[in-house]
Amino acid sequence: MPVLPGPAGPRGPRLPARQRVPPLIGGGGTPAGPRSGVPRDGDALADLLSRGDLEVVGRISGSSNVTLLATCRDGGTAVRCVYKPVRGERPLHDFPDGTLAGREVAASLVSRAGGWGVVPTTVLRDGPLGPGSVQRWVHPPRDAPLDEEAAEDGVVDPYGAVDPDDGDPDAEGAEGLDPLDDDAGPDEADESDEDLDDEHLLGEPGAGLVDVVPQGEVPAGWRGVLEAWGPYGEPVTLVHADDPRLLSVAVFDVVANNADRKAGHLLLGRPAAADPASAAARADGPPVHGIDHGLVLHAEGKLRTVLWGWAGEPLPDVELEALDRLRAALRDGLEDELQALLTGWEVRALRTRVDRLLRGAVMPQPPEHRSAVPWPVF
Repeated sequence: MPVLPGPAGPRGPRLPARQRVPPLIGGGGTPAGPRSGVPRDGDALADLLSRGDLEVVGRISGSSNVTLLATCRDGGTAVRCVYKPVRGERPLHDFPDGTLAGREVAASLVSRAGGWGVVPTTVLRDGPLGPGSVQRWVHPPRDAPLDEEAAEDGVVDPYGAVDPDDGDPDAEGAEGLDPLDDDAGPDEADESDEDLDDEHLLGEPGAGLVDVVPQGEVPAGWRGVLEAWGPYGEPVTLVHADDPRLLSVAVFDVVANNADRKAGHLLLGRPAAADPASAAARADGPPVHGIDHGLVLHAEGKLRTVLWGWAGEPLPDVELEALDRLRAALRDGLEDELQALLTGWEVRALRTRVDRLLRGAVMPQPPEHRSAVPWPVF
């Protein structure tokens, strides 16, 4: 039984800010729309992210690979985004080198084709540090409580240096990466652009989507995932919310063969920024987005997730319809798009997973021959 951080107390989970999951927000006002003139998720936003001028603002610390906060501007329109250059990807033993950015884009295409709207719009393009993935930044709902300590804990460092090897001078791709302008202080950083003044907002820590509770005390409206020991030797249970928005993420993860669905990869967004044709935009409450999809769509089974609460249960009709849409899209040209990002073997494996899930119409069980949960879970 693994050791997990202790359960949430009255002031929230006992986790550093960079490991916290924003709370689910219900009621309390309507989130405002996206930046003025910024398209919602979809083709228009993809076009803007592809052709706009990309300017790096700073590094998002705590990431395994180089992850940069950036601004993409086209004419009078600007949108915050996340830029992950290929040269900043760490080599992995089970995924081919230099393929993570393409997988981020492929995940976005699959999510949109199924109508889930889980993955924010993502494109592959050239940038200041070379080619990489560029994805819409997920702003939390405006009425969400904010974590004022997050910046102090280093979650977003708008004035730090870009260091792809994180201290390893021998890491491939480390050469030629210049630090950001350290002379630029807060007074000079976009304060005149009111449309971009909340790019660093993060949800206040709180038990929202995934949490740890005392063993045997799974609350109503939650599902148990695994039992473990807390940091002080106390028995605990990892749980997640029993929420249809989260189920859509879980189904997408099965299809995408997501090897790294940690709790911290789940974010609350703003309904007005989501694709209006997606389930995320029609959800009851803020949409739940998934991020960090570099480890997806491998041909071999690698599903590792914290969302095992529906294992073995029948899929609802709305998720079967999403799978039908994805299968039709694969036949109608999506396979050709994915061939530019993945291997033929990986594209065929995706089609097989969709067909198998439609035939069985039940969520899979965790594998017994390998780890079924990413580590650390948060």
